[in-house]
Amino acid sequence: MKIYKIILIVYLSLLFSNNSHILTKMINSINWNYKYTTEDKIKVFMLDNKSFPVIKIHKDIDTKMKNKIFDTIRDIDNYHLIISNKKISTQNLTTESTPDTLYVYQSITNMIPFVKNRHIIFKMYLSSKNRLNWELVNKNSSKFDRFRTDSYKILDEGAGSWEIIDDKLYHFYYMNPKIRVPQFIINKVAENSVIDVFNDILYYAEKIK
Repeated sequence: MKIYKIILIVYLSLLFSNNSHILTKMINSINWNYKYTTEDKIKVFMLDNKSFPVIKIHKDIDTKMKNKIFDTIRDIDNYHLIISNKKISTQNLTTESTPDTLYVYQSITNMIPFVKNRHIIFKMYLSSKNRLNWELVNKNSSKFDRFRTDSYKILDEGAGSWEIIDDKLYHFYYMNPKIRVPQFIINKVAENSVIDVFNDILYYAEKIK
């Protein structure tokens, strides 16, 4: 009986750590706690699950902006112009063999003072005409081989989604930062980062002619 319990625990652990499962869980969840509305009229929500702190934000938009917004999100080569936080460095890893799925490397420096820098690789793809998903790539992937260094910690548990429903742009976000600091600090840093990127995307998209 004990061995079955161990197998079950391992299975559930692997299931929860699967980023596709995380993505499905966050999109299908209904237990959201409203937190506040920003000055830019972005509504911020947190999933009612302390062990799974997913952020959801949304804002009213002109639906005619949809293509410009999605084009901006996928414009990896211009992230150095789009993303205002210069502590985030981005590199496009997409090859001709994966034109429908973008692979992106990002390094994040000084996310929280006195904490080792982080880096990630995520894949981004259209799951429907109105939704762009992204998932972190496993740390054992060969895509990390040229980026491995002791001065950066790899994050590989996380996923998110950009979606336009009616006249609203939604962004779902979860990432395990692997930091031993109080959860409320992690949540606040994540919220600020997600809101900043959200605003950066909209600002840049609005400039596209």
